Amino acid sequence: MYRRISHCYFRCGHEDQLCSLFALIGIFVSRVKLWGDRLLQFSSGDVHVRFCHRSSLILCIVSRSYEQLDEQLNILFDQIVSTLSRSQLDIVYKKKGDNYDLRRLLRGTDKYIDSSVSAWRSDISLLQSAIRILPMSSTDREYLSSTMISCLTASKFDGVLFGLIIAHRQVAALVRLKKYILHPRDTHILLNLISGNSSLRITEAQTWTPICLPNFNDRGFIYAYISFPWEESAACLILLSVKKDHFDLLNEVKKRIVEKIESNSKFFSSFQSCIDSPVAFSISQVCPINLHVMIPLLFALSFRIPLVSREERNDTRRLYERITHLVREEPHMRCLFVRRNQDNILVWVTDKFELQCVFSPLTSAVTATALVDRLLKTLKYHEQRYFILHTPSF
Repeated sequence: MYRRISHCYFRCGHEDQLCSLFALIGIFVSRVKLWGDRLLQFSSGDVHVRFCHRSSLILCIVSRSYEQLDEQLNILFDQIVSTLSRSQLDIVYKKKGDNYDLRRLLRGTDKYIDSSVSAWRSDISLLQSAIRILPMSSTDREYLSSTMISCLTASKFDGVLFGLIIAHRQVAALVRLKKYILHPRDTHILLNLISGNSSLRITEAQTWTPICLPNFNDRGFIYAYISFPWEESAACLILLSVKKDHFDLLNEVKKRIVEKIESNSKFFSSFQSCIDSPVAFSISQVCPINLHVMIPLLFALSFRIPLVSREERNDTRRLYERITHLVREEPHMRCLFVRRNQDNILVWVTDKFELQCVFSPLTSAVTATALVDRLLKTLKYHEQRYFILHTPSF
């Protein structure tokens, strides 16, 4: 939605049915603005309405839970900026006025915004502004990274910032130019670009597209070279450059990377196995009575009985939203154990990690602490398989 009660995107319902709602929200916003203030939120019963004022846009979310609403709106705004950039938004409204229909510039991008919204529901790493890592042996991951670095370095041209290999919305390898960092939220924008456009997943097809990464530079564009080099494989290579004429050069780099990967038959077989049949970390052997565990920056979740229904998984997802909200609201909290009728919850926050676990309601605090200690020791032993501890640079 933007200033003059118009809208540029809505998730549910039909436009003609929602016009009166947009008008009502616009009246609320305008009335508070006349008072010299800014409307941020209001609630009615268990319905919570949250606003986010960014540039000329007013983002609005209606939810039955109040946790993480700002984070969801920020992610949505980042997705819009990835198409237009902050500078373009400012210029458009300066030249065209507040009544300009932004949908003209956002035409065809609903699928990416939908992908972003859907990812919030399905990919719990977004709660923590984290990314999921594809499980892989440390030697294989190091070989992938070193291959990308050697091929990019050998090309001897400036402008390339990042190189990624991803699959299943997980990062297999990431390399970067020295002094530059790829923010996890920007990584999710790239993941949404891939998952929201099936035409990109054509084997041997190369795509060259401008994209704004708001947490890197929200005022300008960089250029993404995207390729799925192997037939019937989910592996995707992404190379990011600041120069718009780098397509042919990066296409040659891609060929060298693919050639070097395929020349090592032992590695290539292991790599394809990791892509085709990824093996996630299982907590059942470490914590046989544990139900569920989530560590930010980790790879995935480990579900086991009795979290078998969609409703139970959604309840657990909402529980993590509440826990994350609590941790953010109480930054000095380090350890918390909560007993509930259906489960017990252990939260442990340190300077290095944040651990959130859901246990059986019969599990005591002492037992839960002992199991978590075993879990952390096991993860420490296998950390290079499930984490990217440092990002190689070139």
